[in-house]
Amino acid sequence: MTSPAPDAAIQKGRKLIHLYRRGVGGERQNAGRLLLAHLRTHDLTLYDLDSSLPVSQEVAALDSWRETASLMTRLGTPEQDEVLTQLVDAEDLTETELRKLLDAVDLNKLAEVRADGWAYTHAADPEHYRQAARTIRPADVLAQRGSLAQRLQNATVSAHFRLMHPERQIRANGPVQQRFVLGLVRGLTGQPGETTETGVRAYLDVEQLSRLRALLSQYGGQAEDAALRAAEQFGRELGEAG
Repeated sequence: MTSPAPDAAIQKGRKLIHLYRRGVGGERQNAGRLLLAHLRTHDLTLYDLDSSLPVSQEVAALDSWRETASLMTRLGTPEQDEVLTQLVDAEDLTETELRKLLDAVDLNKLAEVRADGWAYTHAADPEHYRQAARTIRPADVLAQRGSLAQRLQNATVSAHFRLMHPERQIRANGPVQQRFVLGLVRGLTGQPGETTETGVRAYLDVEQLSRLRALLSQYGGQAEDAALRAAEQFGRELGEAG
């Protein structure tokens, strides 16, 4: 656009874009022709009508338009609070858009609003979820998948688990016993453990830790025998098949 266009021309162009997007068949084609003629007549580009669109008069560019991209252009404007409520649940954000949105969102406020629903889903205390959410960093959110709100929820669930289940260092001698302890951790908590140089790192509450120690004491000696029998059976199956 070489000079500021009258508001009327801008508004008419936006109406034609709306008709193009909503139209089908001949109606859509006709709206496209009218839009192109309007752009040329008033020396406008699509960007002049919607800053989420390219600086171009190619009407075909509308076919790849995303509402999310349009909403993103309103960040940093007086309309930001209004669009944030939609953007936090958008599932088609690019990585760049997500990072930009993350800079604009107050994670603590979002968690404060959503915590009751999250806690209800998992039969947990909402205040514990809010407490867990306050420990979350942007990197924790980016490590998840889905919309920003879904990522924050998943990160909060993980943080809540760690909050309620302190980190434990469980000694385990050798790879077989380590695998045995990993299996116990998964079975008792539903969460994975992590092998260390001296054993296994895991998150368990007092009751789970007590149960794990009892099972390890009672059955730890049998884990080696079970592993040896499994290895023998594996070899036998290979031999019979070969």
